[in-house]
Amino acid sequence: MTTATHLHTVINHWTDLQQALGTPQADAWPPVMGIARLHDHLRAHEDAVQLRALERSPDQIGTTAAPLRVTILDTMTSLDAQLVDAADYIASAVQRPAVTRPPVTNRSDTVGLQLAALALADTADPRRWSYTDPRQRSAPFAAAWLLGRVEDAPGPFRMLTGVQRDELARVTGRAARAVDRALEMARQTQALERPCPHCRGTLHIEGGDGRPPTVRCRGCGRKWTGEVAA
Repeated sequence: MTTATHLHTVINHWTDLQQALGTPQADAWPPVMGIARLHDHLRAHEDAVQLRALERSPDQIGTTAAPLRVTILDTMTSLDAQLVDAADYIASAVQRPAVTRPPVTNRSDTVGLQLAALALADTADPRRWSYTDPRQRSAPFAAAWLLGRVEDAPGPFRMLTGVQRDELARVTGRAARAVDRALEMARQTQALERPCPHCRGTLHIEGGDGRPPTVRCRGCGRKWTGEVAA
């Protein structure tokens, strides 16, 4: 995957991270699917569903919903720090200093007034990275600004060097993987100790990306999704 793709991952899924802050914690990986009793098929799944429903019932004494998912909050805080630091580093290297002009004292000096206006516009250019504006110093804004540098968008900037591009690839790759893990978008596969109840072949469970987990047999090809066996 490219640096641009990594940055798009952060930009496109930041709202998802914000929404996930207030949602209940997902089941741990690997998920409970009645794996130890696969030969019971649907009965095991139904038992697991009923148990989870009971555990999450608001009628149960002492049950409270966490107001924030700490892992999501930690991920967002870390992404803010990593990408803002990366933007600070890149801006210090490629962002051209703003043009400065002495104040114009003679109002009839039209040329001086025009140059002063150009200098003011250059200083206030919204394409510049800000080291102080708290509204801009966040992961999604930094990712969007860095994307412009990666794609050589016009502005008061020099082009990135190869070393700078390599550093951004490393930082943004780590950030994208953090987003994937936090939102459970990276599908995982794990072998199970329990053999297939039909052919005694090796079973593998796939999941962890937000979709329903699936158990597949590498021997006979049968599949369980927690609903039916194929």
